[in-house]
Amino acid sequence: MPSSLGLAGDLDDVDMLEDVEAAFGFRVSDEELARCWTVGDLFELIDARLPSEGSAGRSCATAMCFYRLRRAIQPRLAIDLRPSTPIEGLQRLSVREMHRIIKEECGLCPPPPALSLWGCIALVLVPALPLGALALELGWWAAAASAIVPVAGYRLAPIRHPKSVQTFGDLVRQVSSRSIGALSKQGARLRTPEAWAAFRDILSDHTALPRDMITPETLILAPKKAAS
Repeated sequence: MPSSLGLAGDLDDVDMLEDVEAAFGFRVSDEELARCWTVGDLFELIDARLPSEGSAGRSCATAMCFYRLRRAIQPRLAIDLRPSTPIEGLQRLSVREMHRIIKEECGLCPPPPALSLWGCIALVLVPALPLGALALELGWWAAAASAIVPVAGYRLAPIRHPKSVQTFGDLVRQVSSRSIGALSKQGARLRTPEAWAAFRDILSDHTALPRDMITPETLILAPKKAAS
């Protein structure tokens, strides 16, 4: 049996597709998506829309991304940023602030953040407290007021880099993959090998399957769901 991304088809596949579309800068129609059963099926749609050989850029997207991020982040940390720099060395900048810099100053897309423990607790409390207030017949005003604290906590709770980001180089690679379409328009090389590498990086954020085990034959949905 081929491997599977393990997606259940309960909007987790939609999240994955939206990330792919955002990274490469085009939309996949419902008709096209209906024919996509495997990772390879979806990648064929991407490969067909890559720049022609004559119009393709020549620069390395990862190198472009590295120098852009280093130019924006390094002065704020007063350290020499290298690909091997541990991500802990960037802790003087919060992850929220770093994401702001990546998006607003660099014009690129950061990797998805991971919630801290307090963020997870706040996420649970957002629906729980108002429902509890209603169950105790405290009224709608009490329910609305009880939602304010966990919502504020969720928005203010610290977020973390995903576990796959252990070094500055890891951060650069993920930003490059999620911004590959924009970087291509700015002169980055985007041929089949570069597109496949970026594509697998994006998919790996949505599956427990190791990145190196994602192949063209890998099923998008879990086998039972795919079969139905």
